[in-house]
Amino acid sequence: MLRVLDRHAVGHILRTKEVDAWGVAANRPQLPLAPSLPTAISLLMRLDPLVVRGIDDGPTPAYLEEYLRLNAALDDATTTLVEVLRAHGHAAERVPATAPTNGGKPFPHKTAATSAGLGWIGKTALFVSPLFGPAVRLATVFTDLDLEPGEPVVESGCGACHACVDACPAGCGRDVQWQPGMARDLLFDATACRRHMERSTTVGAAICGICIAACPFSRQH
Repeated sequence: MLRVLDRHAVGHILRTKEVDAWGVAANRPQLPLAPSLPTAISLLMRLDPLVVRGIDDGPTPAYLEEYLRLNAALDDATTTLVEVLRAHGHAAERVPATAPTNGGKPFPHKTAATSAGLGWIGKTALFVSPLFGPAVRLATVFTDLDLEPGEPVVESGCGACHACVDACPAGCGRDVQWQPGMARDLLFDATACRRHMERSTTVGAAICGICIAACPFSRQH
């Protein structure tokens, strides 16, 4: 067992789990739908760039496989981190990478990620990392371990770009710049997106990926 649990130790744990980036957000005031623990740890894993480049007019079997692989890897990483935190006497709860299927409304990982300084929200409501673009998956751990929070991102890095809006086959994006606290409906028609995925998928799952592949930040890697 680690003798001291601090930021360095948390980083070591997450590196062993191949987490590509992580950050800390203050959960005070409490983030919407978040557990009542003061610290949020946001975890990020990147999608395989070759798989993302293979997305053209819809999801591919390789993209579905990669999507599921990263969800499982993030769930493994958050489970391990929670176990270590609890073993050191800290309260800890994890939010899985995927939403529950029981109709419950999950905590939005994007909220923790932007608050932790890892990126911003793009014009089709995707989280965008300056390192990997939207070609990432996210998960979150809440704890009472005292960690210094990152600097929240408070403005979009998309600028005049609207590649994702143009690429969306369902016309879901509204070409609006994100600001913290903005309602998702002002950015993006989530209902139209979901309907398109359900009707058009060829891989047996309601995923798409077209706007992920279209983003210049995804293409730079």
